[in-house]
Amino acid sequence: MVRIVFADSEPHIRQLFREELREEGYDVQVAGEGGEVVRLVDSFHPDVVILEVLLPDMSGLDTVRIIKGTEKATRIILYSNFNPPRNPALFGADAYVVKSPNPDRLKEAVRRLLPN
Repeated sequence: MVRIVFADSEPHIRQLFREELREEGYDVQVAGEGGEVVRLVDSFHPDVVILEVLLPDMSGLDTVRIIKGTEKATRIILYSNFNPPRNPALFGADAYVVKSPNPDRLKEAVRRLLPN
């Protein structure tokens, strides 16, 4: 089963996306801060981490650097209200999704990153 860590600063968004991703058949853990994400990556070993860029304790970009230092195989999706960068790889991410209450774009990004 594919494991996903989903990080967002807003509890209701975490709950919504946890349910949406679980309906797709994924094993999902959620976090509200970058430090939580790092701990989950160490213990849960996710295939995909979805990170809001602006987390309360550290930025999603700093969190990416820590994750990629230990779990190079973990795929990372950054998501935010900001316009997407031309090349998410410059930030250590495999994909970037503009934040939306509709989970379809995020679910599609996850599917694109997973092996067939």
